[in-house]
Amino acid sequence: MAAIYLPRSDWRPAIRTLPPGEAVAAVGDVHGHDDLFEALMGALAEELAGADRATFVQLGDLVDRGPASRRALLRAKAGMTALLPAAASVTLTGNHEDRMLSAASGDPEARDAWLDFGGRETLLSFGVSADDADWPRRLREALERDGLIDWLSGLPTSFRLADLFFVHAGLDPETPLARQQDRTLMWTRWPFLDSPGPYPEGVAVIHGHTPTAPVDLRHPHRLNLDTGAFRTGILSGLVIAGDRMRLVQAARA
Repeated sequence: MAAIYLPRSDWRPAIRTLPPGEAVAAVGDVHGHDDLFEALMGALAEELAGADRATFVQLGDLVDRGPASRRALLRAKAGMTALLPAAASVTLTGNHEDRMLSAASGDPEARDAWLDFGGRETLLSFGVSADDADWPRRLREALERDGLIDWLSGLPTSFRLADLFFVHAGLDPETPLARQQDRTLMWTRWPFLDSPGPYPEGVAVIHGHTPTAPVDLRHPHRLNLDTGAFRTGILSGLVIAGDRMRLVQAARA
């Protein structure tokens, strides 16, 4: 097994400030690479440990493409409880979770599309073969055994903390936050990626969904934490503590 190292950037001014004593950590698209997720969560727990109020956010797309989607889901569901019991944990729905749930429900349109979307690897992580004609039912039963169906179905598509707005994919720059559509928050790329901001209510958007490496911390209104872990071996996280922020990553040597 390849060694995992945990590079940290220098501290720099935060994209938006939090009240003194408050800190948040966010993690981008895991895509079944639970070894990186486990290592990064440990590093982020250390970063959050000194805060009076700490929040951990996973931005969605825990599943598909990598070999350990089941373990990644269970880890996100447990949150920071074992590492930092006082920290709040939030997991957002990504487009891959959205498609997986549609496929598990038996939606005929979603079935084949999800398999080609990285779903075959997710099935294997649950001990289910895509060659089994009844795989949607078997996947649904496996998710239910792990207590994941209700948890996944109840996940939010956005989370706001002060002037930080966390989503999986992005938002519609022309629509108020309260009127954003779930599908936009989970699936959008354009016009969001072409929009320089500012965004509604002056928020900074912390998102994933579109693999981009390296992370650009210079954008004044949004940060993309998806560094394509499924092909680069680099999973990225961001810590914002008060008026400063830093990038923390888990990377295979």
